[in-house]
Formats: sequence, C-alpha cells, structure tokens
Amino acid sequence: MRHITGSRFVTGETRGALCGVVPTAADVVDVTANPAKPWLGYMNVFDLPMGSGPYLWSSPWAPADLLAVFTGNILKLGPNTNVYNPNAPYWVNPDGSGAKWMNANFYVEDTTLVGQTISFSGYTLLNSLVAGYTSQAFIKVLDPAQGWAIVTQAYAPLVTGQPFNVTLTVDNTPGLVPQYGFMTDGADANPATVGLLGFALVGPIPEPASLLLLGLGALLRRR
Repeated sequence: MRHITGSRFVTGETRGALCGVVPTAADVVDVTANPAKPWLGYMNVFDLPMGSGPYLWSSPWAPADLLAVFTGNILKLGPNTNVYNPNAPYWVNPDGSGAKWMNANFYVEDTTLVGQTISFSGYTLLNSLVAGYTSQAFIKVLDPAQGWAIVTQAYAPLVTGQPFNVTLTVDNTPGLVPQYGFMTDGADANPATVGLLGFALVGPIPEPASLLLLGLGALLRRR
C-alpha cells in the first residue's frame, strides 16, 4: 500500500470494508449528497500511466474546477478540464491527450463523526464515463498527526439506475478527520471534447413511485 503523505490519497489495497459492520441502528449516522453541506475540493496529481506514474503534488481545489457541481439536489461529476492547455506540455501530450492523472476528491469533512458509524447513501441517475475514467462514493478517515495519512476507507461504485451505500465505523480517537464524498479519476481532458468522455449524475434515493417512472423512461428510451 502506498500512502501519499499530506495528499489525502492512497493507492493499493483498500483498508476498510465496502460495507462495514453496523453495530446497532442507534449508532449509525446517515449522510447524503446534500448540497447544503460545506463541500470541499482536493486534487491529487500523478504522472501517467496511473499505477506506475509517480505522485507529483496535491492541493485544495474549487469544487467547480474538479468538475463537481450541484444543480438543485443533483450532483454532476466529470473529467477535469480546467488545467488543459495545448501549449503546456506539462498538461497536454503532443497528440492532444491529457498528460496528467487527476484524482479529484469532492467531500464533506466532519469531525463530529469521530466514534460514529457513517452510512453514506444516494442514487446514481447516470454514469456514462468511458473506460479510463471512474467515479465512486467514499468514506475516508484521515489522521493529521500522521501527515494526513488515510487510516481507513471504504468505497462504492456509481452504477446507472442503482442506489449506492458506503458504511464505515470511525474509531473514537481524538483528532481523526472523517470525510465522505466522491472521487473521480482520469487524465485531464480537452474541454472541447470532454462531452465524449461521459459524466456521472448523483441525487437522492427516489421514492418507489419515482423509481417506477425512471424504469418506464429507460424502457421507452430503448424502444
């Protein structure tokens, strides 16, 4: 496992289960992709190819620059475009493809969740990201005393037409920093053609009647 000190990013084997053990209903704090929360952005940058390219740097980013934008209670997540500059070989290869791997984190940080079991849930209305780009929901717990190392984490994929849930119990250790949100990965993209790469739309879990309408709409689109 590789920890990037100070970058709030980890590669390799994930510690923490996709769905952690839930002791009792009273111990669980339910959280969602609520646009009223104080969402933050953080970007980790790597050389390509991902998996062998070295970690370069990281810093806080404006959520809109990730791309992570709410419209009402619907969140759109997509490939990063704000660094794309065809005149800058640091960011763009000679063939016009992105030259850096962007690990974009869009999240809420809440220290009141220390010692709690967090259940982060929502609904993926659409995930049309092409191969080479991914977006997933996460819960991470970081320790500032260890250079912001990730001490435990859990993830869930965003699958079109399906709810997601990530559940994780946070140790009752003072100073830990729990985060929940979304992580979108892939090379920096040309804003002129980014529409070809797809995006993800996340919202609240629909009521049963709404789910039926969504199913009928999908059926009609396939005809």
